[in-house]
Amino acid sequence: MNSKLPPKEIRKLSEREIQVTWSNGETDRIESVLLRRECPCATCREARGDSSHNTPIAIKRSPLTIVESTLEESTQLMNIRGVGNYAISLEWGDRHDDGIYTWEYLLELTKRK
Repeated sequence: MNSKLPPKEIRKLSEREIQVTWSNGETDRIESVLLRRECPCATCREARGDSSHNTPIAIKRSPLTIVESTLEESTQLMNIRGVGNYAISLEWGDRHDDGIYTWEYLLELTKRK
C-alpha cells in the first residue's frame, strides 16, 4: 500500500478544485475539470470509449438521447460525500453524482495534472 493512503482530509477549496491531505502529510490539489473528465462511472467511461465494463443487456441500442449540460455546469463541484472508508462521490452542477473515486484513483489522478 502507498504511504500516502488513505487520505486524512479532502476539502472542497472552490467549485473548481479539491485539496487532498494524505496520511503522510503531503497535499495535492485536483481541478474539477480533471475529476469530471475522468469520472469513473459506467456512463462516463462508455462516453470516453472504455467498454471494458459493458455487458449488453439488450441487442439494440436505446433510441434515448441525453441532452448534455454546459461545460460550466458539468465541472461545477457542488458536494463531496464519503463512500464507506474507501472512496468519495462527487456531485456536479448538472446533478451527475454516479462516480465513485477510490483513494487509489484519486492518487492516480494527482499524477495526471
